[in-house]
Amino acid sequence: MNSRAFLAPLAVASLVFVLSGCRPIDETRSLNFDAETSVGALTSGWSGFEKTDENDSFVWAQARTATVTVSSRAKGDQLLRFRCWPFRYTGAPAQVAAVFVNGSRIDSVTLTDGARVYSFATPEALWKSGPNEIRFEFAYAEAPKDRVPGSSDQRALSVAFDWLEVLPAKSEKKG
Repeated sequence: MNSRAFLAPLAVASLVFVLSGCRPIDETRSLNFDAETSVGALTSGWSGFEKTDENDSFVWAQARTATVTVSSRAKGDQLLRFRCWPFRYTGAPAQVAAVFVNGSRIDSVTLTDGARVYSFATPEALWKSGPNEIRFEFAYAEAPKDRVPGSSDQRALSVAFDWLEVLPAKSEKKG
């Protein structure tokens, strides 16, 4: 069989696939909270990009609610993981984060001081093919200028995020 005879049907099938609007959905597996990789994903409740003393990028959730949009093929249970740390001040109550996927509450967690990785198992039924909304609801968001002596920062800060992952549940990483 010559290569043209073999490639012609493949080319036609590919063209039909593209023209029909059916193209594979890219999945968001990892989202670093920086200007290069999270453009368009941070949909509401976020501040600008910042760097730690170690030059690691992060973004503050500057409200009591913040949302991220990720893409999914909606195949199988997923493990939602993220690295974050709460805004803390003297006398601050415990910061609690409730996590939602497409409007369904997954669970909540009390965030400890300092950067830490948190993981949530999410069932396949919550994910849809295409864009998916992950929403975080926090116990408080406070302006550093009102809580930290000498600060002039007027943003209402709740939690800083370093990265977020959406992985097949069977590939849970230790963090």
